[in-house]
Amino acid sequence: MSKTQPAFKVLTWGCQMNEDDSHQMANLLRQMGYRPASDESDADVIMLNTCSVREKPEQKVRSKLGELRLLKEQKPDLIIGLCGCMAQREGLEFVRRTPYVDMVIGTGGISEIPSLIRRIRAGEKPVYALDLPKRNGRVEPAVPCRVIGEVGLKQFVPVMYGCDNYCAYCVVPYARGPERSRPIEDIVDEVTELVSRGCREVTLIGQNVDSYGRTIGHGVDFACLLDKLNDVPGLERIRFTTSHPKDLSGRLMDALADLPKVCEHLHLPIQAGDNNVLRAMRRGYTVEHYLDLVERLRDRLPGIALTTDVMVGFPGETEEQFRNTLRTIQRIRFDAAFMFVFNPRPGTTAARMDNQVDSATRKRRLSELIPLQNRITLETNKSRVGRQFEVLVEGPSEKDSSKLTGSTRTHKTINFPGGPGLTGSIVMVRAVSAHPWGFTGELTERGRSTTESSRDGNRGRSTTGPSRDGNCSRSTTESSRDGK
Repeated sequence: MSKTQPAFKVLTWGCQMNEDDSHQMANLLRQMGYRPASDESDADVIMLNTCSVREKPEQKVRSKLGELRLLKEQKPDLIIGLCGCMAQREGLEFVRRTPYVDMVIGTGGISEIPSLIRRIRAGEKPVYALDLPKRNGRVEPAVPCRVIGEVGLKQFVPVMYGCDNYCAYCVVPYARGPERSRPIEDIVDEVTELVSRGCREVTLIGQNVDSYGRTIGHGVDFACLLDKLNDVPGLERIRFTTSHPKDLSGRLMDALADLPKVCEHLHLPIQAGDNNVLRAMRRGYTVEHYLDLVERLRDRLPGIALTTDVMVGFPGETEEQFRNTLRTIQRIRFDAAFMFVFNPRPGTTAARMDNQVDSATRKRRLSELIPLQNRITLETNKSRVGRQFEVLVEGPSEKDSSKLTGSTRTHKTINFPGGPGLTGSIVMVRAVSAHPWGFTGELTERGRSTTESSRDGNRGRSTTGPSRDGNCSRSTTESSRDGK
């Protein structure tokens, strides 16, 4: 490799959408002839892909920019780009405070990176790409063009962008624009290409995948998309995130139960276990509705793993309402949860509420919630010791290179002895001990086909699953109705 070849570094904070955005940035820079930099001091272009969902990632970005300002003093030709939700939210004002940033790229401007870099190299800076799609009756919201670069064993594939929910605490609709779905054919083509280049598992991502298809029409929904992807030859596993309780349909439950490649794991954020808090959050469902969904899911898929998000200290949350959340968590017994305190984000409804919960109370409530969920997680994992799991082998464990690591269909990590030659294969592993993060196991069987090992018991394709008639229509059964 030529020493004169320019190099890039992409630094990422945030969710799976940000991780995929960073992957797209890297692909575009490689197309321009850049190579990945070994470290920041080696880079000619540094992109900071930012998150605004909570304050802490923004603080980390500001700290990193302070370091890069010093680096730029040593390398005046270094290009620094601020991207993602923080860039979209703060826009031009950010550049006024940090004149050493050369370009600011919003969540809808990734495809413009090559042209922006060329403009900078020609002497123009700072440069911007901050326009977001707008739904105004004249201009349809756009979806980005995708670039496929390096392909791994597991890949994220966005199915939609933006969000229309406007939960009271969330900045995402303001940072990523209105909801818009990718054409189903584009997604199938991308997954097919990824599989042809070595991918075996895809995770479909979006702010609310359950509402996929609403901007497309013609009977297309998320269950239909799953059905189409289930037919992609060579694809072993399909995961997706994030679902929304108000939009989780019986059709999607049927797809989870009936499609062999769809994994038995659902991330379904509850956020709070009290109806008054949920109403104030503008979540659009009740605790009773959520409990009904859990009952139906576990009836339909007895082995399903359920994970969630929980927020404590939302404005106005009383001690009794917090106790209701604890009781709900105890009742449902999630496999795992992302838990955090409410963090007011500028521009959101919740940030303007008068009845803010003080920081000490928020932290104290989180310190009660975390041990409760961690205990449930460990108890759940211990109850599964001795069982065999189908595992996609990802390679040597980072913490113990003498062991391999992989994930079960229920999204549990399992480490076990084995050689690197098993990487990329699907094997059967028995769990011999449980941990909060997953299992330690032992290899028991190798080479079972997907059709034999992907479903427990009698769970194969059902006649109540998505139909093959091209318009994604589906027969209605007792299990697929949205109500009881």
